[in-house]
Amino acid sequence: MAERVVLHVGLMKSGTTYLQGLLERNQERLLGHGVLFPGPTWDVQARAVNDLLGLTHCEPGDWARTRDALLAHPGTSLLSMEFLANLGAPGIRGLVAELAPAPVEVVITARDLGRGVPALWQESCKNRRTWTWEEYVEGVRTGEDRPGPGRHFWRRAAYGRIARRWATEVGADRVTVVVVPPPGAGPTALWDRFREASGLPADDWLPPARANESLGPAQALLMRRLNEGAGDLGGEQYRQRFKALAKHTLGEQDEAGRIGFTVPPWLHARSREEVGTLEAAGIRVVGDLADLAPLDTPGTDPTEVPVGDVLAAGVRALDTLLREGDDAVRPAAERSGTEGVHRWAPRRPGGDRPRP
Repeated sequence: MAERVVLHVGLMKSGTTYLQGLLERNQERLLGHGVLFPGPTWDVQARAVNDLLGLTHCEPGDWARTRDALLAHPGTSLLSMEFLANLGAPGIRGLVAELAPAPVEVVITARDLGRGVPALWQESCKNRRTWTWEEYVEGVRTGEDRPGPGRHFWRRAAYGRIARRWATEVGADRVTVVVVPPPGAGPTALWDRFREASGLPADDWLPPARANESLGPAQALLMRRLNEGAGDLGGEQYRQRFKALAKHTLGEQDEAGRIGFTVPPWLHARSREEVGTLEAAGIRVVGDLADLAPLDTPGTDPTEVPVGDVLAAGVRALDTLLREGDDAVRPAAERSGTEGVHRWAPRRPGGDRPRP
């Protein structure tokens, strides 16, 4: 039986893809230290959690197989999937019961809210949403308690409230919040903090082989416009075509730039509330809480992007599709190097996550 199960539950856009890629690439090295990270790829864990939560892009039994592997390992088992952060109290209790009698420890990676707003807006554009930038920011300010952009943001970013919810169910002594380092920190700073929080040893860990490329302002606006016409597509069609386009074609355009955002006073105030919630809950923190102070993001305000830039991003994407076919919607590391026009294809089975 597992000595303990460590659940990394996100949060979304807090370095999760980096950490999951690093853990995946170092599975054998982790086993040498007595730690199981189920695989052979991280997609196995994504499908398992989708099955647990009743989402698409999984098969019945995916969760049961992964759960059984976690519990059968005679050491530490580690599962990482950011959709778990959205569980309410009954869902958390159910998950803990599924993993009984193994002790459950929870690790939450948290990022400052300032960088979170543009990151989660562009992520929404990758996932069928059609909110404008102005609608999204206003929703973050006023719409937390009703369906729309505000709820979309806060259920993924409210690190204090999310950590408190998990601590209430599993105990504050079993929850650790890892603060995402600020820009300019060393390349392994987040991993070092995560490793400390999870009880993993020092080693010559290999860097991840994959990255989660963010969209620039023009690319995000292009996806938002494409989403307006995608209402008749089924979920799998959208995943294979539109989401793959966003991730592996638009996300890799060198000219993308960054979405600019100046943190307003109300977001600074909310950040102080979230930090206060963490402190009041008595939850262990790895890193400096000062790193959760919201940071301005230098770049271009999406409302100031010329239409010509959006059109140019679309033309470059079309050119890539016509030249590379299937390869245009795969990560650069997986491309065959062949040219020609082929059918659309997914990256690989399980390679993209559905929208929760």
